[in-house]
Amino acid sequence: MIKFFKNCKLLIILMGLTFFALNTQSTHAVTTKMWTNTDLTDISKGKLQNVSVNSLGKFTLSPGKSKINKIPAAYVWCLVADGTDSLFAGTGNPGSIFKVSHDGNVVEYFKTPELHVQTLVIDSAGNIYAGTLPNGRIYRITSKGEGELFCELPVPYIWDMISDKSGNLYAATGDSGIIYKISDKGIPTVFFDSPFSNILDLVIDNDGNIYASCEPEGLIYKITPNGHASVLYDAEEDEIHCLAIDKNGVLYAGTSSGTPPMLRAPAPPALPEALLPLLMESFSGEPSDVWLNSFMSENDIQTTAPPLMKDAYAENGMREMPVIPKMNAVYRIDKDGRVRKIFAVEGFVLCMTIVDNNEILVGTGNKAALFKIDSDNEASLLYDFRESQILDILSCKDGINYMATGNNANVYQFSNSYSHEGAYESIVHDTKYVSSWGCISWKGKTPSQTNITLSTRSGNNRKPDITWSDWSRELQSNGEKIKSPSARFIQYRATLTTDDSGITPSIDNVSIAYLPQNQPPVIRRVQVTTPRHFPDDASGTDNTLNIKETIPSSPDDLYLDSSRKNHKTAPNDTRKLITWEAEDPNNDRLEFHLEYKSVEESKWQNLKRNVKEANEFYWNVNRIPDGYYEAKVIACDALDNPQEFALKEEVESDSFLIDNTRPVVLDLKTVIESDAIDSNGSHGYAIIVSGTAKDEMCNITDIQYSIDSGDWQTAFPEDKIFDSTEEKFLLKIPYISSDEHTIVINALDYEGNIGSSRIVFNP
Repeated sequence: MIKFFKNCKLLIILMGLTFFALNTQSTHAVTTKMWTNTDLTDISKGKLQNVSVNSLGKFTLSPGKSKINKIPAAYVWCLVADGTDSLFAGTGNPGSIFKVSHDGNVVEYFKTPELHVQTLVIDSAGNIYAGTLPNGRIYRITSKGEGELFCELPVPYIWDMISDKSGNLYAATGDSGIIYKISDKGIPTVFFDSPFSNILDLVIDNDGNIYASCEPEGLIYKITPNGHASVLYDAEEDEIHCLAIDKNGVLYAGTSSGTPPMLRAPAPPALPEALLPLLMESFSGEPSDVWLNSFMSENDIQTTAPPLMKDAYAENGMREMPVIPKMNAVYRIDKDGRVRKIFAVEGFVLCMTIVDNNEILVGTGNKAALFKIDSDNEASLLYDFRESQILDILSCKDGINYMATGNNANVYQFSNSYSHEGAYESIVHDTKYVSSWGCISWKGKTPSQTNITLSTRSGNNRKPDITWSDWSRELQSNGEKIKSPSARFIQYRATLTTDDSGITPSIDNVSIAYLPQNQPPVIRRVQVTTPRHFPDDASGTDNTLNIKETIPSSPDDLYLDSSRKNHKTAPNDTRKLITWEAEDPNNDRLEFHLEYKSVEESKWQNLKRNVKEANEFYWNVNRIPDGYYEAKVIACDALDNPQEFALKEEVESDSFLIDNTRPVVLDLKTVIESDAIDSNGSHGYAIIVSGTAKDEMCNITDIQYSIDSGDWQTAFPEDKIFDSTEEKFLLKIPYISSDEHTIVINALDYEGNIGSSRIVFNP
């Protein structure tokens, strides 16, 4: 990111860790459940106060922290120390240099006429060089606080400066992407002219090689002392924002890419003044709870040189401002050029520094957070802040580190010892139902002179308020009984203390045992239907009949049309299909009891008990008297609960008809309508067969006829609609020979009963 203004990459962001974690909750039954807070996404939503958490979810005390007295500016862009316990801070709006003494006293050391002091370098004589924007000027301030214009470059932005062993000054600039080499007389020469818009950061190794990061292509250049440049690494991100190098020459690169909409920015010098109100308005509200998305460690990455384009960015003052940053990273590049991604964050990596034991401190935005990456590439969140950005980190002697922030402008001091006390307040855990609490336990270490205590509170709404219980007394012993009232939601607070600032207690995880209140089963639907056809797997169980597939071949066979040929059925076999939908809020296993009665009765009759792992039942009703009935399904969770705690739910069906009586076919008559001749010239007749199909209980749904055991033919009633219990029909047979013939008529009712009759035609 172009140090905040040029690329305007500073809006509120989300940052959060993604870790693999164990969910210990049971998936069945109202048994004792255990909430173990090892999910780092959940941990990230808790509140940390002087407590650090690493990528394994381990809590320790954070380094001691103190805030320097208020600095009257909007941003502290850079820090430098003079080696005499004095710290200098370069600020924005106003573009001043403030001196911070060892006792925290802050005074304005030198005020430039510029809007921002972006970078500071101090030489062996105690002179401070201040790179500014938006006019590309470098000021030199003596150890007595007397300042003068040292050099004016033909560019608007000076993003970073370093010096070499010979006292030469190097300035990384924009918006032409040039590195200037400036002599001790203030005379600039072009040291390296990149094809991109901005050189953002510079570091130098023990051999005098300079490493430079740039945007809008995420390249790192290695430039020898004589000015020969080569591409060391081309990152997948479009901006490498900051660099750091350790004593062994290992380089670290932090990226700051985002998803940008276009934003028109006025040309310098009005750029910062125009954007400050806009950016300040964007930072309303509280910082996000989510603080880190993922740590990554990947295999070595092959590097390739990118295409170079001088005009890769938008022209005419159009710049890009990200609304939501994408995943950014810290890369480790060894002296042989091998690259590994060691850290990833959903946010902007804005600054880095190497501290003792080759550990790396990483500052991020736009939700300011301070991370530490140890020599094993394991990352820890040390602190998150209400400020928007961590803009610079300075490592000083005796393990003291300083951190500069923007929006608001502050300087923090960190010691190499642990805080005396810290606390972690967990996310609110939803047990889904009112629960009674068991014991709280934790896994961790408490060396001598350290201690861990835990406290809980509970309530019945998601956000703790005045209706919640107070925090319980501090629980000293692992495995103590939770005293908070029964409720749906619970939260814990872990407090870590030490009497020796060189030692910290640690917590690996915290577990809370609870028993949710048992909830009754829920039956959403009970339905009773007449299955016209049974699925292939409906046989061979207690709930089904063992039936064979039949194909109609005679008048006595059950009618089976082509659309039903893949189903099984049986002639005159009557059964009902009872189906239901049920679930248990506690995920208890359910068993079902089925009952029935006629609508005239008050007493329910047992049909089937202890139906398990099923939601349907085939009921053979061929011995049940005709009439209207109701069915009832009773669901019980006794399989997973003691009898005294088991609950049940029962739901009745709508009334349904049982009709086992076949329809009758009455009044069959044949009438010769006329003579007829078939296609072979044989003499015969066109006849009409009439009659009535009737059922006592339900509608007639089909009429068929067969002549001399031939194929079945469908016929319609006289009114063309099957809509009543009695249907008259006239079957017009266009040709029948003059021989004797048997005509069979079948009538089918709604319940699948078939009634038959026959008539003999003998002209």
